[in-house]
Amino acid sequence: MSLSAQRKGFALPTAILVVGVLSISIAAGFTLVNAERRGVDDQKAQVSAFVLAEQGLQTFFIKRDSLGFRSTPPAAIEGPVRINLKGGYADVQLDLIRPPTGSLAGLYVVRSKGTQTQGAMNGTPAGVRTVAQYAAWEPASMEVLAGWTALSGIQKNGSSGSFLGVDACGDSAALAGVAVPLVPGFNRPATADSTEYLGETVNDAARQVEIDWAGILAGTALQPHYIVPPDAIPSFADTTFYPTILMTSTGTVGSSELNGGRGVLIVAGNLDTGSGATFNWKGIVLVGGDLTGNGNNNIQGAIVSALNTKLGQTVPINTVNGTKTYQYSSCEVAKALMGLGALIPLPNTWVDNWVEY
Repeated sequence: MSLSAQRKGFALPTAILVVGVLSISIAAGFTLVNAERRGVDDQKAQVSAFVLAEQGLQTFFIKRDSLGFRSTPPAAIEGPVRINLKGGYADVQLDLIRPPTGSLAGLYVVRSKGTQTQGAMNGTPAGVRTVAQYAAWEPASMEVLAGWTALSGIQKNGSSGSFLGVDACGDSAALAGVAVPLVPGFNRPATADSTEYLGETVNDAARQVEIDWAGILAGTALQPHYIVPPDAIPSFADTTFYPTILMTSTGTVGSSELNGGRGVLIVAGNLDTGSGATFNWKGIVLVGGDLTGNGNNNIQGAIVSALNTKLGQTVPINTVNGTKTYQYSSCEVAKALMGLGALIPLPNTWVDNWVEY
């Protein structure tokens, strides 16, 4: 047999072999490209989910009350609440770790699970990532100088009544029963367990009180639970309820509807406790004008009156008629300030590997 006859038909199998090898190479290339694309898309989905989770976490800290959670301090469990965001959503939940005890703040953990809903490949699971951070509920603080700090002095009519700085709950050191400027002063010192003088004049006393009264009236220093008007005075049937109430009236405000109340009472104008009426209050009373103590009064906590002097206004001397009891109570002050606290993220406690089951 000749050599040319033995090579007959060799080209076709070779061509088929080459086409097969090229086909396998192309298929392998497409597979590698798809795998690489899938890996990149998975990474992008994880990053997107991480961003959503972090946005949800920060939104909860900033807008907790607008999300429907107004308990002060926070409840043992709040949520989960879904926060819709661009490209997905975050499910956020708060859990109590350690309840508040005495002066020890409550400890909480806030976790946010971000889920990507846009931009994912068809047929692939959505990107999911969970972040968490520990936080403490920090109540607001207030420097209390006396049971009653009267920046325009106090005129006490009658020799009966009590202005007491000794702590009613026995938790803290005693303060002055009354703190006033030397002029006009306090004309019945025998009714107080002690008196502190905040400088010689009303302006001296106003400088001693570190309360942002202008910010309070403007709504920038704190956010009241109720602004009256337009809100109505709340019910105080729940003895654990210590709200912050701002009464914006520039005239005299009667106290009959406030009797038996608790919390922080802020009166922009004058406060007259009502002739023949009963006014019992637990917490803090801040009055812009003068306080006229008529009727039966029993205030446990702290009073600061004539705060409009810090705005450069002239306020008449505060007047107290008959038998009254005004006493400092650190416990009632603390309970009132608890409602003005904030959920503060603790530094170096953020994690992005929170385990979920």
